[in-house]
Order: sequence, then structure tokens, then C-alpha cells
Amino acid sequence: MRKLWKMRPMWIALIAIVLLIVLAAFTANGRGSGDGLFRTALTPVADFLHSVQKEVGGFFTRVFTPDTLREENEQLRETVLLQQQQLALLDETEKENARLTELLNYVETNPNLRFVTASVIGRDSNPYIDTITLNAGSRSGVTEKMAVITPDGVVGRVSEVGPNWCRVKTMCDEKMRISVMVQRTRDEGMLGGLYEQDGELIGTLLYYLPGKADVRTGDTIRTSGIGGFFPKGLYVGTVIAVNEEGKGTHDAIVSMDVDFLHLEEALIVVGVDEAIG
Repeated sequence: MRKLWKMRPMWIALIAIVLLIVLAAFTANGRGSGDGLFRTALTPVADFLHSVQKEVGGFFTRVFTPDTLREENEQLRETVLLQQQQLALLDETEKENARLTELLNYVETNPNLRFVTASVIGRDSNPYIDTITLNAGSRSGVTEKMAVITPDGVVGRVSEVGPNWCRVKTMCDEKMRISVMVQRTRDEGMLGGLYEQDGELIGTLLYYLPGKADVRTGDTIRTSGIGGFFPKGLYVGTVIAVNEEGKGTHDAIVSMDVDFLHLEEALIVVGVDEAIG
């Protein structure tokens, strides 16, 4: 009897093999027979054999899988998860470095302007991103009405300031107006108000150019410096359409190149040493 008890794993394995063979035979008969009554009769048997098969499979997994192997698998899973997290962090760091490098290059090419770099920590949409919140305030020398820009164009103007934050009215605000000029002809006008098409924001409107102004599609629009809030020469956008038929009061439509929805950092102009051309 003791000998039979010691041979228990072998008997279990033998029984499992027999059960698997029987199950395969029943399954083959069920598939090959057209007799629905026969398949119906086999169903409870097949279900029972499937459950036995699962239990036997689980038993062998527990018997023949050592605790050390399970621990190693768990450690490997944790290592893979950690590596995935590190790769995601590395990717995010690389993207941030690319954005900051672009800002740094812009600062270096405009040495006459003094900037504070700030990160976007909040957005208001009504229906577009008409207000953003930055993590720089009076402690960094930020005051109301200062210009906020990126290498892609004008973002807006500071409207409210706290010790370590400020709120900015963006070019998506319907009431925002800035003085601009056509770089090619030096004709001056006013930019502000939104142009929509089929419910999509296309750009901003250019008004009040001189009657004989020569504005063309593709012309670059920059700040004129009139009014004192925005330094002269900042890039605003490109003319994407000219109002040649006199529909409405605007003279042209100017692109809005700043991606306000995905904006993460911006430059606050805290000082101007001299006008830029």
C-alpha cells in the first residue's frame, strides 16, 4: 500500500493522460457525427472531462513549477514595468528638452528682449482657449499687460498677476486687439476677432489697413509697436486670405500658428532694450 501511495504522482499523470484521450475521442465523435441526439448526450460528459482537464493542468502547474520560478517571473514582470515607465519618462524628457531648446534659440536671436520662461498650468476655453495660467508672477517681475509669446507667434497679454502665477488673455479672446503691420509693405492695421468656418477656428481678422494698402496672401504680419504693449517686430502670423470683394469690414485673414490646445511653455516679455525691426 505504501508503495502505491509513493507512486501517487505517476498514477495521477496516468489518469490525466487517459482522461485526455477519452476527451479527444468524444470530441472527435461529436464533430464527425451528424446525429444531434448523440452530441447532446455527450455534452455533460464532455463538460465534466473539460473541468477535470483544467484541474489536472492546474495541479501539474503547481507541482512542476517551483516557487523560485514563480518569483523570478514576478521579478521579470516588475522589471519590464519599471523599464516601460523609465522609457516613458525619457521620452517626455526629450520632448521637454526639444521645446525648451526652441525657446532658448528664440531668446538668443532676440537679445534686445528680456524674457521669463513659464509653464502652462491652466486653460480656460470659451469656446476656445481664451485664457491660460502660467506659473510665473510678480516675484519674477511679471506685471499686467506684458506680452506673452512663443517662437510660433504671439500668445496674448497678461491680464492678472499673483506672486507666482499670472493669467493671460490669448489671441483666442474675441476682445483681444493688437497693432500690427504688413512686414513687406510696412502698412499698419489692427488685428483681433476670430474668423470661423464650418465651426472651426481658421484665424484672426486684420482691420484698418490704409485704403491703397497692398496686402497679399502669404504676407508676414508682425507687431507694429504702436500702443506700447507688444514690442515691435514680433511674429504674429501669415495672411491666408484677402478680402478682395469687400465682404465685411476686415481686410484680410491671418493664420493663428500657436497651438493653444497643446501649449506647454511660453515666454513673458518683461523688458525691452530697444525696438526690433
